[in-house]
Amino acid sequence: MKNIKYHIVLLLITSVILSCDDAEQTLFEGPYFVRFTERETFVKENFHDPMNQNFNDPIQIDLHLAAPAQRNTTTIRYQVTGTAVENVDYIIPGGENKRLLVPAGQFKSSIPVRIINNRANDGDKTIIFTITEVNNDLEIGFGANGINGRSHTLTITEDDCPVDIRQFEGTWEFNQNNDEFIYQVEIFVDYSRNNRIIMLGYAGLDVEGAFAFANLDMCTRELFIPEQNLGPFGGNAGRTRSAGNGSFDEQAGTLRFSYSLDVFGTTVRRVSARKLQN
Repeated sequence: MKNIKYHIVLLLITSVILSCDDAEQTLFEGPYFVRFTERETFVKENFHDPMNQNFNDPIQIDLHLAAPAQRNTTTIRYQVTGTAVENVDYIIPGGENKRLLVPAGQFKSSIPVRIINNRANDGDKTIIFTITEVNNDLEIGFGANGINGRSHTLTITEDDCPVDIRQFEGTWEFNQNNDEFIYQVEIFVDYSRNNRIIMLGYAGLDVEGAFAFANLDMCTRELFIPEQNLGPFGGNAGRTRSAGNGSFDEQAGTLRFSYSLDVFGTTVRRVSARKLQN
């Protein structure tokens, strides 16, 4: 019996030692490097509400250090190429020097990119970011010739396909939750914005002048309601937003989407709308 216990203890000790050896063998000891966190990103040209100007909110292109905490600031320099034109198709706020700083002891930084929306059907465009220089004896990317993580491609996808948006204008019947609530909404096209319609009488609220706007993706025939205050001039009827992307068929005169409105709580309401003959 003692011999059996002895062999069991010996086996456990051996297992622990082997586990420690495996951990030591898989411990990353360099070379240390800087890299883009992701290889590519896709964003629609009009992916967010442009509000009072023709810009979207900035998106972030992340980089990180695959290295121990650095005692000094890490300076990363990069170049930008691709088919998109800076200051025409996009802006990099504060990016005149094409340089990022990662403070000592930190591991991440990011490049902000503000997409410029337009009305032209000029196809998808790419922005290619490539790391060109880094200090603190760090390498650029990893693998053969540092090819992995050295570059990041941001693709701006087109959303300005030919659609006669005038067909949206008129009176629509909104059917909410399969005949639970039916009401009429006046839809106008906001020609001063890109791909936007205004829905007067949205949600069927008895609030004079209550409206919400929706952005349209003309190529995919999708509809999206950015989070916004509902009411006259962004007034007092609470905040609303769509639950995912809806759809539209301007020729058939139909809309489908789901939304929530704070004054109704967290319940999501489904809308099926059809345009009435004017």
